[in-house]
Amino acid sequence: MMKTLDQLAQQHGLWRASQRPLMAELPDKKATGYSAFDQRLGGLPSPGVTDIISDYGVGELRLVLPALYHASGQQVVWIRPPVGLNAAMLHQQGYSTDNTLLVSPKSDQDALWAAEQAARSGACQAVVLWPSSLTVGQVKRLKLAAEHGQCAVVLLRRQQTYSLTLPVDLSVALAPSACGVTVTVRYCRGQWPPAPFILDWRTQWPALVTRPSNAENLLAFPLRQQREQA
Repeated sequence: MMKTLDQLAQQHGLWRASQRPLMAELPDKKATGYSAFDQRLGGLPSPGVTDIISDYGVGELRLVLPALYHASGQQVVWIRPPVGLNAAMLHQQGYSTDNTLLVSPKSDQDALWAAEQAARSGACQAVVLWPSSLTVGQVKRLKLAAEHGQCAVVLLRRQQTYSLTLPVDLSVALAPSACGVTVTVRYCRGQWPPAPFILDWRTQWPALVTRPSNAENLLAFPLRQQREQA
């Protein structure tokens, strides 16, 4: 057994927990502007591939937008979003629609091809893709394209499509919470995943949080009153 392990180590086929990548091998990261996220993870890998798993509409776009539009003047490409992009919202938040390109391929294969070409082109600072399914090989191609074009690739996937570990640089799952979203880090290249944490959006996005009810303004349901008196 020891001989086999030694052979694997010599052929670089064995990874030890004490071995961590050199800092030069780790991707640069773009800050999201959310201190709880950036302090733990440093931001979104760029170049690199970020995998975000959540139900649509829990705040996943609000998390990544500040990192995607980081004032480089290059294009941000949105590929096959499930609903139309709100240009007014982008403009209101200070993101230039002149640097925004929307691509609507008819098939998953065309969407992956478009994402790879955009990431590889060198003309894009970020590519956002909504894939219905992914293979390890497809993600590896996206990762190579991102590194070649110095581009951030963000994959936005539904919870039910999560089935296997993909070779991404960062993988997080988002779930709604009373005061924002709960972030569960599934994988983070170069470090141990931190414990789940909450992004508190009560100040930045008050419309996306649950407001505590004032018990003094509520009347007890009649049936409940009967039970309490019985």
